[in-house]
Amino acid sequence: MGASTEAQAGSGGAWPQAVLGAPVLHGLDARALREIAEAGKLRSVGEGEVLYQAGDGGESFFVVASGRVSLRAVRRGDEHASELREADAGSAFGEEATVGSARRATAVVVEAGRVAEIPVPIFRRAAGRSGKAEFAEKIERTMRRSATRDLLGTLSFTRDLGPEDLDALLDAVTYRQVARGQAVYREGDPADALYLVADGMIQLQTEEGDRLHVRAYLTRGDFFGHEELSDGVPRETGAVASGASTLLSVPARAFRALTGRRPELLERLQARARAQQSAQREVVGGSAQHHTAHLFRDLYRLQVARSLLVIDLDTCVRCGHCAWACAETHDGVARITRRGDKVVAREERGDGAQEARHDGAQEARHEVARRSLLLPSSCQHCENPSCMLECPTGAIGKDPAGEVFIREELCTGCGACAKACPWDNIQMAPRREEAARVGLRLMTLPWAHGAGTGAHGAGAVAEAGRSAGTVTPGRSAEVAVKCDLCSGREGPACVQACPVSAIARVNPAEEIAEVRVLLGGPRDALGNALGDGAGATTAAVAAHQGGVSSAAALGGSALAAAGMAIAAVVMHGRGLWRPAYGVGWGAGVLAAVGFGLLLVYAVPKRGVRLFARRGAERGAERGAERTAARTATKSRVRPQLAVHLCLGLVTAGLVIAHAPWPRSGRATLGAALLLLFWVSALAGGLTAVAYRVIPRRLSRLERTAALPEDLDGARRELLDRLYRELSGKSDLVKKVVEKVLLPYAQSALGPLALVVSGRSLRAEERALRGRIDALLEGRGAERLGGLATLIRIVVELRALPAQRWLSRLLRAGLPLHIVTFGVALALLVLHAATAGRAGR
Repeated sequence: MGASTEAQAGSGGAWPQAVLGAPVLHGLDARALREIAEAGKLRSVGEGEVLYQAGDGGESFFVVASGRVSLRAVRRGDEHASELREADAGSAFGEEATVGSARRATAVVVEAGRVAEIPVPIFRRAAGRSGKAEFAEKIERTMRRSATRDLLGTLSFTRDLGPEDLDALLDAVTYRQVARGQAVYREGDPADALYLVADGMIQLQTEEGDRLHVRAYLTRGDFFGHEELSDGVPRETGAVASGASTLLSVPARAFRALTGRRPELLERLQARARAQQSAQREVVGGSAQHHTAHLFRDLYRLQVARSLLVIDLDTCVRCGHCAWACAETHDGVARITRRGDKVVAREERGDGAQEARHDGAQEARHEVARRSLLLPSSCQHCENPSCMLECPTGAIGKDPAGEVFIREELCTGCGACAKACPWDNIQMAPRREEAARVGLRLMTLPWAHGAGTGAHGAGAVAEAGRSAGTVTPGRSAEVAVKCDLCSGREGPACVQACPVSAIARVNPAEEIAEVRVLLGGPRDALGNALGDGAGATTAAVAAHQGGVSSAAALGGSALAAAGMAIAAVVMHGRGLWRPAYGVGWGAGVLAAVGFGLLLVYAVPKRGVRLFARRGAERGAERGAERTAARTATKSRVRPQLAVHLCLGLVTAGLVIAHAPWPRSGRATLGAALLLLFWVSALAGGLTAVAYRVIPRRLSRLERTAALPEDLDGARRELLDRLYRELSGKSDLVKKVVEKVLLPYAQSALGPLALVVSGRSLRAEERALRGRIDALLEGRGAERLGGLATLIRIVVELRALPAQRWLSRLLRAGLPLHIVTFGVALALLVLHAATAGRAGR
């Protein structure tokens, strides 16, 4: 009892004996308990309160002082959550923090009471200082075992195991950490263990010559490696970590003993694995077969991203306005680069989704289309950010809404975060003068003298940074910058500034159907369905684009303009309308007003700082509202573009109503004005058509979303690759290259034929390979190694000129439209002035 009277919580009063005498703390001396109580929290909790969700990060475990807490999780393959266990007074939960793992279950209070939150680093340090390090290590092993038991309870592998089998498994398993890109085992290795995925993602793959074939993606809750163990054969596939992963390894001896006691277990495991791989094979195989680049090139990235910036290449006009708007909003330094991976995602059209049958097959219910998406270089606000873990000063944080942010006043410019980001989404930029100041108080904090960092240290650093005002030694002239979702504003400026609504922020695990299929479906830890079923795909992008209302408005404007033009031609032909009098004069005045309104379009388009208004600041109390606002953000320029086009059509009709083409043919100011107006209108109309037609054609010809400057040296690089790949190939392959592939790549009309055909690069590769196979008639198939790579290169060579010309066509019309409109506007002013003098 003496320890309980000495241990005082900083804000929660004395800790009760139910906590201090709990099995996880029993045996620690009074000093250790006091340190734990001072650093920890004693919290009052109400019935129904969720302490944490499955998947959340955390570095603390909990002890129940009073009341009861239920741990619930959705077992892999289940539809609803099931209870793993209940923790009552004196019981601990959340022990997965001791193994550095994310939360495995959701902790829900079922009876109001109090819980103690104990940071794991504090527990270890306090126990070590008290001379109880060995005792603390023993306790920690017990907690790890408890965490492992909870983890096993969430896996489909343990669904049919009894208590004795589960205890035997707990005695045998060991944790294994695998880095991104590291092999768990390779094809042909001896089978020595079964693996359970505790966290991360594993890719099963096979290699055939120079090609890699993905067989399955495995995520949290899955298992693999059992088939070779049961058959006693070497590994038939390789297993590679797509991202940093935590595995539970079950030795072959323990697995065979388990299946020996439970023969039916092996059959059930194999059935589950077959059903899962069958469903994945249809999704992955369909994407890989029909498209240039498929969605799963880096599935791990889509798994961890919580706010992924995507650009719909089928509608993107490559204007660069997104990067320009970002730079305008962030003092000239853009946090987005329109380069990145290109993926293809499914877009379903109809009133339902593909329906999954019990055997894992997919029953098609309606038309399925595809969208080509670019994942540009921009922070994706990961679930477990690598950059935050590597930051030595705690400058990088994550708020309750999931946004990852950088405190510039705490950033020393070391660049560790930029190196840690797997996707190069952080850059170094010149430090802003006002952010280069931070208090001397930083140097007096405990972490500065080796007391450790962590959540509490980072909080103290943040507080010091807010209140200080002098320069801290050791700072560079640069600071780390990245996308902050335009914090403090209504939403991302890049989304608001896109003229065609081609850009959006999405959560891939919830809003892209194929990702959800592979990740086991969007279920939270309480069993609630997320999203709107397997049919939700790139709807997040499509929803931003609208299209129906603007198309109707354009159609109405076109009909109105045509009606005015027909009426004008008839009335002017009969001499009833004249440019200087009556209706003709009024139409001219309205046309001049239309000119002015058309010019106004350029103002909001360039005034990104005006329409990207200030919004809610970052804060826990507004996290949900802010997240909803970011997701709902739409383009502010697209409606203005629609209005501009409609107004242009109506103005064209008014110009005809004012004065059709003069019959005299003399070179007058009015004739010059009419000529320039129609040239400008034609350029604008063709640009609008190009914006509608070209992007989809161009996206089919792109292996990656290249910028115009990237195309300059592309031909030389492709030719170099072609001759490097040709080196060492068989005589038959060289003959095929000489007689078929080189003439194909050098064909003058080949690029045009490729554009007209509408085929993607992958479809063109299949067509070319079919032509070669028909010529060879099955002869020499064993000597065609490496031909697939050469076909891929020559198809890109044929597509390259088409990419260049389509890119130029996208950009050519707008400058001509702007220049001719400007000159026409100047002539309009002169025309009005001369007409006014003539009238007087």
